[in-house]
Amino acid sequence: MSSHDASCYALSYPVMPVFSLDYSSPLFQFSDVCVRLAGPHQLQPKPDTSALQFGKHFTDHMLKIHFYENMGGWQRPEIVPMESIVLHPAAKVLHYAVELFEGMKAYRGTDGRIRIFRPELNMARMNHSAVRAGLPTFDGNQLIRCLSRLITVDQEWVPHSESSSLYIRPTLIGIDVSTLYQCVSHTSLFNKNMNVIVASHHSSSHEC
Repeated sequence: MSSHDASCYALSYPVMPVFSLDYSSPLFQFSDVCVRLAGPHQLQPKPDTSALQFGKHFTDHMLKIHFYENMGGWQRPEIVPMESIVLHPAAKVLHYAVELFEGMKAYRGTDGRIRIFRPELNMARMNHSAVRAGLPTFDGNQLIRCLSRLITVDQEWVPHSESSSLYIRPTLIGIDVSTLYQCVSHTSLFNKNMNVIVASHHSSSHEC
């Protein structure tokens, strides 16, 4: 880990409790994250901040983490070039809307540093929603560190502007191949980043 990474992942928040279902599986760890960078031909042009539209501009990379109950639970986190997600027609998310997401923003301050506003609250809400939806839970602090690494990889996508930010949407979906409604055994946790215009800034934040 570089000195930049060390400052990026130094959290000042207390360790959050991890909500738990009956999944006796290990949780994914930031230390296991695998990074596969996009090639020059895969890099997208950065949009002008004056022409931003919500949900129209995506970064060059994404984070994805699979959960397979029959393979021990959460798999290794991966940061890969932005790509489409392939789903079977019988995937539970398509039939029963077994899914959840959170919305977060990364800001570039006047000092040039990148910050995320109170991500630990987003993680707590995601885990709470996962319990209610019958989806596997995770360690929120580990996901914050994985997201911070993703933002570091795509840091040039964080606008150098006081009126815009990088929108972060971690999403958890159930992708079991079955039209029978039962506990989910295969899920995909992924994140895609988008540039958006914002109206205000906040001071309580996590530095990337």
